[in-house]
Amino acid sequence: MQSANIPGRIKLARKMAGFRTQASLLARISGWKSSRLGNYEAGISTPSADDMLLIAEATGVSACWLMFGQGPIRPNERDLQAVRHQNLAHVLDGIEGDRERLEETVKGLRISRKRLREHLDNPFLPITDELARRLERLLGTQPGWVDEQHVERDPLFLSFPEEMRELMMIYSELPAAQRPVLMATVRALRDSLQTV
Repeated sequence: MQSANIPGRIKLARKMAGFRTQASLLARISGWKSSRLGNYEAGISTPSADDMLLIAEATGVSACWLMFGQGPIRPNERDLQAVRHQNLAHVLDGIEGDRERLEETVKGLRISRKRLREHLDNPFLPITDELARRLERLLGTQPGWVDEQHVERDPLFLSFPEEMRELMMIYSELPAAQRPVLMATVRALRDSLQTV
């Protein structure tokens, strides 16, 4: 199962920003003909990265979420719902092809296939605390796992060199109280190399 595609996210971003019609959003993006946004929302054509940035700016959503469906929906806040949706979509990616796993998942989550599809297609449909905890029990993870962004699956994270990813993973796995110690160690190493 996949999260909403680019056309679906563009439409959701428009509606979330309060633009009930395509024309109302187009009034915020100069130089676009009405067919352009309509073609993007219908999936007839794929927007360029520059056009995605314009849509993200006009609707107030994160360009990363708009393009890839990853990370917080809004750029400057941790959006718990977006994180839960991202984790649910990742966990269930490809499960539709495995009927037995799908049935076990639906049974374990105590929700219908239709409702599960609705959750995956609509990142704004609330994933309740109860559903999040059921998913964690089904996965055998610690309580709160669904509420945390898992950097190892983030497209931006995967673009970094392996050593940088390892350092980022070490940092993310440390308790909050120990993170300043790691940062102080790295800074001290950097400063010692600059004086040599």
